[in-house]
Parts: sequence; structure tokens; C-alpha cells
Amino acid sequence: MMSSWIAEQFIKATSDKRLEVVAEEYVQELMDRSLILGKTRKPNGRFKTCKIHDLRRQLCIREAQIENVVHFPYSDHVLTYSNDINDRRRVMIPFLIEDYFCDHPSQMSGKITTRSLIFMGAGKSYLVPEINHWPDSISDFKLLKVLDAREIGYDFSHIIRQLVHLRYVDARIEDPSSLAKLCNLQTIIVYLRRNVKLPAEIWTMSEIKHVNIEQMDMPNPLSIEEQQPLFLNNLQTLALDSSPFLAEILKRTPNVDKLKIRAANTHNEWSDFVDCLINLLRLEMLSITATEDNSPCILSSAFYAPNLKHLRLAYTSLPWEEMDVLANLPNLEVLKADSAFNGTDWTLNEDVFQKLKYLQIWSADDLERWEATSDNFPMIEQLVLQHLEELEEIPQSVGEIMTLKLVQVENCNPAVDTSARNILQEQQGRGNRICFSQERGDGDRA
Repeated sequence: MMSSWIAEQFIKATSDKRLEVVAEEYVQELMDRSLILGKTRKPNGRFKTCKIHDLRRQLCIREAQIENVVHFPYSDHVLTYSNDINDRRRVMIPFLIEDYFCDHPSQMSGKITTRSLIFMGAGKSYLVPEINHWPDSISDFKLLKVLDAREIGYDFSHIIRQLVHLRYVDARIEDPSSLAKLCNLQTIIVYLRRNVKLPAEIWTMSEIKHVNIEQMDMPNPLSIEEQQPLFLNNLQTLALDSSPFLAEILKRTPNVDKLKIRAANTHNEWSDFVDCLINLLRLEMLSITATEDNSPCILSSAFYAPNLKHLRLAYTSLPWEEMDVLANLPNLEVLKADSAFNGTDWTLNEDVFQKLKYLQIWSADDLERWEATSDNFPMIEQLVLQHLEELEEIPQSVGEIMTLKLVQVENCNPAVDTSARNILQEQQGRGNRICFSQERGDGDRA
């Protein structure tokens, strides 16, 4: 949502803040004034999604259409396409999209002033194979800055190249070369059904801030640079599949603060890209997912990310001793380990997770013994343990941590449930009220 705000230039720049920070402040101000409500939270406590009361929503829709801010073709006022839509700054199209575009008059090029076109599908992508002609009408939206079309399965390759003002695109693009001439792009979220590369010209797009590509490779920067090395200094978010030249890509994106790597170590590039992470001084969120049949990985003792706050590891097959390295991350607040560690014993000696507030361990199949004290997790607030069938117990000293607010146990050894209840009793005895959540194999909660 905030990326589309920025693309539409709703956010006013300030001299000392990034636009993303200002956008978050806008959202917080709306919440403080109770105009929108927080819905779900991230592990760090910040809101992930928001909602709005239905009566206020209707008021906003009515006022937005009066002010020419947004148009809903299937609202109570307009049931199908009408010519006044051409003058609407933002058009949001719900499920019956084929009706909208079948009614769309042809030969309107140059007269449509819509800046934002958003397809809504309630989070469920769907195809309209029987409608082959209607998306061509989108090429008439010459001033379009935002195209959010993830909810439909149409390939926009032959259309996208005509929308030269695009700043934000979220769509299926089977031919990524169609993006090569879109020099104003700030956000690229594209997916397809086969492995291809983004155009090499991506390395010359200085405005790019967010890149999230699925089943598509980032091109090797060395393939396009001639004399001067190319950098994407404005890039903040990067989500991609791993590649043999992943380390080279990370060297050219020094200001990334959110990094997501899928299929890590597929090309035996693990040590090279892990060593590069130390140079990403602004990195705050890191997610690494290896393949499930991945060979064991090792974190370099030099691994260090001074500003990293959120870390997720999946299928990395790390030995539990590597937790020593993670304990040295001074600002780590959230740690998610999804089938990430191997071994029967996890022992924390003098290792201290100074700022860790959220710890989730999922599916450590062979973990039997976990030894730790309250000193190892002085700030822990939420402990989530899932699918730990062999674990004998939670360290009882965890019950001494006064910051603890939640213990969640799902499909673990019954002895883990018992130790969690003991921790609950100890916390209550200390006057600290915490939540305990237990889920059995049948999905019931206790």
C-alpha cells in the first residue's frame, strides 16, 4: 500500500526522512485518529495489516468519488463502465473484470487520465482464459503510474512496454524484456511460470527502490557495465532466487534494508554471499530459504549485520552451534528458524541475545535437549515452539524472564507442554500475567 502511495506521489518528501518513513507516519496518524484500525501485528509489535469500519468505508468511497480520487465501477452508484471513469485518478476493479473491459470503449488513447489501476481479488489469483481481448484496453491508459494486477493471471508483456510512466508494477510478465524501457519504475513485483532473467537494463534504472521477482533471475551486473561499475544505490527491498552471481548483486546494492533470498546455496554460492552481508550496513530484515535437500551450511565467524532486526532462516541445515554467531547480532529482535538447524543438543553458554523479543523454532526434528538460562534471553517477549516432537522440555529458567508475555506450543512432545505450563505457573507466582497457547495435532487449541 505504501509503495503505491509513493508511486502516485501522495507522500510529500522531507529533507531528513525517506518517503517510506513518512508513509508509515501517515498510517500511524490515521490510526491515532481512529480513522483506520490495526488488524494483525508483526512479531516486532508493529502493525502488518489494517482495516476500516464498514460505515466509514462507505463514507470514504462516496467522498473519494466526489473528489475524483478513486472510482469503484461496481459500487452502488455505477454498475458498469462509464465515460467519466476516464477522468478518475484511481480505478479499483473487483471480481467481474471482464464486464468492465468489455464495456470499455476502444480508441480512447490520449483521453484517459487514470494514474492508478488496481484489481482486487481478495488475495486469490484467478485466470480469465475465455477473455483474450480485454486487457489490451489497458494500453490506452497512457498516464498510468500504478498497475496492480497480481489478482489476474494475464500476461502483460506486450502491454507493459507502452505504459512509459509506470512507477509501480505488480503483474505476471512472461517476457521481462518488456520492462527495459520503463525508466521511471520504482517498484517491480513480477512473477511468471518459467525461469528467465530481468533485462540487463535494470542496472541502469536509478529510481528502482523495490524489486520482488519470482521464478526470474536478476541479471549479472557485469554483463552490462563497460567502464564504470553499476550500482543501484536507491534499492531498499530485494527479493529474489539465488544465482551463481548473487554476491556480485549484493555488492552493487549497498543500501538494501530488506533482503529475501530463495533457493539459497543451489549454486554453492553460500559462503560468498554470506560474506557480503557485512557490507549491507542498512540491512534490517533478512530471510534466507534454502532447498529442503540442501547440504549443511555454516555461518562465517565474520558474519555481522549491525542493524539487522529481523532474521528468518529456513532449511539451512545449520548446526545449533551457529546460534553463537547469531547471538552476536547487537540489534536482533526477531528470529525465526524454520527447519533451519540440525542436531540433538542446543546449548547456550555465555551467549546473550541482547535485544531478542521474538523467538520461533519450527520443525527441528532431531532436537532433544535445550539448555539455556534467563540470562541468554533477557528481553524475550514471545516464545513460539512448533513441531518439536523430540524435545524433552523448555529450559525452566525461561520462567524467570520477566519480559515474557507469550508461550505458544504447537504439535510438540507432551513434555514440552508440561514444561510450558510450569513456566506459566512460575510467571504467575511472580505476578507476571502471560498468555499460553497450545495446539494439538488435530488443530484444537487449549
